[in-house]
Amino acid sequence: MVLIKNAKLSNSEIKDVLIKNGKIEEISTSINISENLRIIDAKESFLLPGLVDLNVRLANSTLNRNSLKKLTKTALKGGVTTSLIMPDFTPRLDNSTLLEHFKIKAQNEECDLHVAAPLANEKDRLNNIATFLNNGATAIWTISSCNANILKRGFQYARMKQAPIFCRCYDENLDDNGVMNEGELSFKLGLPGISKVSENSEVAKIAELSLINNTKIIFQSLSTKRSINIIRDIKKRNKNIFSELSIHHLCKTEDACDGFNTYAKILPPLRDEKERMAMMSELALGNVDTLTSMHSPKSISYKDVAFEDAEFGIGSIEEYLSLCYTHLVKSEIIDMQRMMELCSLNPALIIEQEDIGKIEVGYKADMVIFNEKVSRKIEDKTSLYSGDTLYGKVKYVFKNGEVVES
Repeated sequence: MVLIKNAKLSNSEIKDVLIKNGKIEEISTSINISENLRIIDAKESFLLPGLVDLNVRLANSTLNRNSLKKLTKTALKGGVTTSLIMPDFTPRLDNSTLLEHFKIKAQNEECDLHVAAPLANEKDRLNNIATFLNNGATAIWTISSCNANILKRGFQYARMKQAPIFCRCYDENLDDNGVMNEGELSFKLGLPGISKVSENSEVAKIAELSLINNTKIIFQSLSTKRSINIIRDIKKRNKNIFSELSIHHLCKTEDACDGFNTYAKILPPLRDEKERMAMMSELALGNVDTLTSMHSPKSISYKDVAFEDAEFGIGSIEEYLSLCYTHLVKSEIIDMQRMMELCSLNPALIIEQEDIGKIEVGYKADMVIFNEKVSRKIEDKTSLYSGDTLYGKVKYVFKNGEVVES
C-alpha cells in the first residue's frame, strides 16, 4: 500500500489518497493508517491522473526493443502512462505475427503501450483488420487520402468491431511536396508550402463519410480553425467523432521555421499566428476533445540537413505535461481540471479504458505528482522549445500503484 499525503487534486482541494492493490482505495481530508506502508508527502503538489497520449510514434519510426524502451522512459518523464502508437513504422505492421511480437515486448514496459492497426498495406489494399483487432490492436489508423473504397470498408469494419479509427487528414496531391505552412514566410525562404485546404478538404470528406456508419473517428493533430468548425458542425449529427490538437500548434507558429530550423518541421505544419490564436480560442470554448504531444522523434542525422530533406517530426513527450501547464493553465486559457479532461479522461474513454483518467476511488492508480512551482529553461538546441522557460516538474509517476518514475 501507498499513502499520498497533502496532495492537491485538479480542483485544488488538498487530500490524502490511499492506494491498495494497484487502485485508489480512499480519498479523504486526512487518512491515518497504522499498517506498514509507504508514505509520500506530496507537499501540496498536484496529484493528477496519468496522461493518455493517442498520437505517438517510435524513434525514427522503427519498431525494436530499444525504441519501445526509449518511448517508455521519455513518456514517464512527461507524465504519460498510456500511449497509442501509430503503425507507420518499420518493419510494417502487416501481419498478426508482428503484432504478437509487439505485444510481448510492450508487456515488459512500465507504461501501457497500445498500437493501432494500419487500414491499408503498402500496395493500397485493405489489411485484415478483423484479425488485427481480434489479436490485440486497440484501434485502426489511416490516412484520409487513401482509396475511397478502402475508407468505406474500413468504416464498416470499425462499426462492426466497435473500434475507433484514427485519421490523419492530409492530401499531399494538393501541395507540391510542401515542407512548411504556405504563406509569406515560406515564400521568403523559397520553400514549397503546405496549404490549409489540403487539410480542410480532407476533414470535410472524412466527416461526411462518418455519417454513413456513425463510426467513431478521431481527427488527428488538426492545425486550422476551419477543420475544428467542420467537425463541430458534423457532431450535431454524429456525436461519435472527436477533434485532436497537438500542443505545438497551440504554442508555436511558422516563425519557428525561420532560419531554416528543421527542428520546427512537423506535419501538419506550424501555422501562422492568426491561426494559432483562433485554435486557442476554439480550445477555450470547449470545441476540442483531446490533446497530444504528437511525439515523433527523429535523430540528428535526419534533422541536421537541408530543410527540404529533413524528416518531419518532433520528440516532445518528455515536456508534454509542462508544456500543457505552461501554455494553457498558467496562461489561464483553461483550468487544470479541463486540461486533465483533454489529456487524460477523454483520450482514455476514446480507447475504452474506463478505469483510468481520473483521481477517483476505484480507478487504477496511474497517477502523477506534479510540482507546478518549479521552472526550468530548455537548453537543448535540438528542441523546438530551445530557450523557452517551462513551468512544472513531474516528481513521481505511479503505474498500477507502483512508483515507476521519481
